[in-house]
Amino acid sequence: MLILLCGCSILDTSDKKISDIEFTVVDETTLPEEVLKMIEERKAEAFQMAYHDGSYSYIIVGYGMQESSGYSIQVNDVYQGEDGIWVDTDLIGPEKSEQVEAVTSYPYVIIKIEGVDQTIRFKR
Repeated sequence: MLILLCGCSILDTSDKKISDIEFTVVDETTLPEEVLKMIEERKAEAFQMAYHDGSYSYIIVGYGMQESSGYSIQVNDVYQGEDGIWVDTDLIGPEKSEQVEAVTSYPYVIIKIEGVDQTIRFKR
């Protein structure tokens, strides 16, 4: 098992797409307790991390504390680049017409791909 914590900055590297990577968005029940604990510890700030279980790689992207409910995360693309795997996500806020609760939320997404032994890079 390998857990990588990735910084929020994007390196000055090529993100030229070579090929698409199949992915699935999964819920937290697929992750071990220790990874869930790491998410809990970091969820107040934006974060990116990856967890490898030998067969699959799990890419977790969190957007930090939000002032209300109604947020979601859109996965725009996961692809093989010239220098690693690239992940592109966006935080989507609630629609103006949407009823939201004034409760703190911590949106994050878990992306599952076939296991890789490459650098995972993030676009924001």
